[in-house]
Parts: sequence; C-alpha cells; structure tokens
Amino acid sequence: MNQAYRNMRAFWLDARNLENRKGMLEIGPEKIVGAGVEMALADGTARKHLLIATNSLGDSSLYFENNSKSGLGGMIGGHGNEPLQTAAAHLLAHASKLTDQMIKLPAGANLPAPSAAGQVCLFALSKENLFYKEMAETEARNPANPFYPMFAYSQQVIGLFKTQDEKTPPAHA
Repeated sequence: MNQAYRNMRAFWLDARNLENRKGMLEIGPEKIVGAGVEMALADGTARKHLLIATNSLGDSSLYFENNSKSGLGGMIGGHGNEPLQTAAAHLLAHASKLTDQMIKLPAGANLPAPSAAGQVCLFALSKENLFYKEMAETEARNPANPFYPMFAYSQQVIGLFKTQDEKTPPAHA
C-alpha cells in the first residue's frame, strides 16, 4: 500500500476528523458515523487497493492506488448529488445494523487491509470503535449473505461516482 493511499485511508478511518462538525449523526446502537468497503485488486503480480467511504454528514470519497506519479486516484462527492448521497446513506445504515457480526477494534486501531486480491473489508466506524468484516468479494456479492446490501450499495456508490465524473466538464489550462 503506497503512502498517498495510506494517508487518505487513515483520514477516513479516524472519527476525530468528524468531531465538532455540525450535523454529524450517530447511527444505530454502536453510534456509527462512517462506513465503507476496501477492496484488494490484482495488478499483474502486485496488489492495488480501492476504498469507498462515507460518513453521516453526507460526504463520500473513492480512492484507489494507481500507477500515476502520486500513486493515488480518487473522487469526492455527495453534496449536491442526491443519488450518490442516498446510496451512501443506505451503505451507512446497513453497516450500522451489522456491527454485531463484525470484529470490534478500539478507535484508532488500524483496519487490516484485505488479505489478498479478491478480498474485501467492510467497515463501520464510531467515535469509540472500528468494526470490520473481511470476506471474498464473491461471498459479498451473494444475495443470501447478510453483508450483501452493504456491499451492493458500495458498488452503487462507485457507479454513481463514475457517472458524476463523466458529467463534470474537463478543466481547461
């Protein structure tokens, strides 16, 4: 995992970044304020990571390791994009209902990266704890899996980021 990606990942996994932000909601019995999915993807013999994250303020981001000079690509969104905000809110709501089926870590602990290409880590974040569940992507895509709705909404968020990006006019130099 490269440093630029690691930095953005750490930002999203630190609930202190949401302190004192007006409008922050704590959802469910564990008071979840953020959630998302991290995926490990094969890139030749290497492994690259992709992170989809959202918070209860309606902010969402998508970050991925790539072969650019910075090693990081990404998109931010949510505000003003109602379909993206809705999908992200559903992801967050489902995450808040699944914490009892996840591994519970203290706030500030490191989220383990997916252990291999084709693996995903689904996570939920509160001020006190970080919850996660690792599984094969194929398992996450199974409609019988209780984590399926959370994963499905993460994939919808990716699609909506792509749509948002396609609609954004290119910047002129």
